[in-house]
Amino acid sequence: CTRALASDYHWLGEDRTVGISGKITKPRLMISLGISGQIQHTVGILGAKVIVAVNKDKAAPIFKIADYGVAGDMYEVVPKLTASLGRR
Repeated sequence: CTRALASDYHWLGEDRTVGISGKITKPRLMISLGISGQIQHTVGILGAKVIVAVNKDKAAPIFKIADYGVAGDMYEVVPKLTASLGRR
């Protein structure tokens, strides 16, 4: 998760933070939802084999490193994506 989700919102523990001040991760698939792509976070995900990004800001830096990107509101995109994958 991002530092804000751990520190500000307490959704996940700080031990789950990815980035410069957290952990480095190398998953086969990284799905980035609403992540702007600031260097503090992206440093932790650059080792991912495939990065999929959803962000409503089409100029978000995350799209520069993403293999696949969708410019849209994640609350609209994710349900459609989930439904589409469920039909396959």
